[in-house]
Amino acid sequence: MIKMMTKVIIKKFINKSVIGILLLTSLIVSSNSIAKEQGSVSFGVLTKNLTSELRQTIAKENKAATIVDQNIGKATGQTRTEILKNNIKLIKPSKITPLARNIGYSNYSNFADFTIYGATTLLQNDYDGDGFHQTFSVSFDADIASYTEGQWSDVYALLYISKNGGPWTHYYTTDTFIIEGDTNLDEYEVITTFLSGYYTDYYDILIDLYQVGNSDTVASLSSDESNALYALSLESADYDEPYNDVYNEPYIEVIEISHGGSFSIVLLLLFLLTYSLRIATDKK
Repeated sequence: MIKMMTKVIIKKFINKSVIGILLLTSLIVSSNSIAKEQGSVSFGVLTKNLTSELRQTIAKENKAATIVDQNIGKATGQTRTEILKNNIKLIKPSKITPLARNIGYSNYSNFADFTIYGATTLLQNDYDGDGFHQTFSVSFDADIASYTEGQWSDVYALLYISKNGGPWTHYYTTDTFIIEGDTNLDEYEVITTFLSGYYTDYYDILIDLYQVGNSDTVASLSSDESNALYALSLESADYDEPYNDVYNEPYIEVIEISHGGSFSIVLLLLFLLTYSLRIATDKK
């Protein structure tokens, strides 16, 4: 009788142990299946200094980058609402030298009206041919609205992205650049490559312009005002792998379980526990 009760107890213990280990295995696999963190690299420059060849070169350098903007504070991933609440943190020092500022100080705009006259976008690099691109550029022309000729200011911009109508998320802060009057020679372009974590979808763009030393936005432009910023077909490089159809072979999807080492250890522990308990049961 005692022997039979012992076997029953051991059997229940084994069952509970197996269930516990399977739950642990599930947690490990789930934790390793979490979506990759978003990673992107952007480069900003005056549009007049760019050529088609240079854009391609920048795109290649973006893709090969080992440090993403998320690691250096250029892309915070914060929502626009969060950033506007803490706008005191956005004040940036001017990169203009004191000498340059003194020479043209009479035309420097401390109290002027700013506008973003317009924007254009360009899509690049669609390696899998699905119509969604991993690299894109946003060009915008910021102007100073003033009756005084030759007024200028040093400004910078925060760029936000929204996936399919979702919240605006910060993906890049430009360096400081100079704008003057209503000329288009100061048009600024940001070339961005999404490296990871951006699902295949349609994305909108929003631009907030800041004058250096002022924590409030001085002008904004979004997909609500410009069709060029609306529904860009984008995906990150990890979703833009080219199809291997060199030999017209059928497409085969390979599903991998990441961190197989952790999974194997759990199975090994399960085997050893079951084996040792069986030996103990037989001896009874």
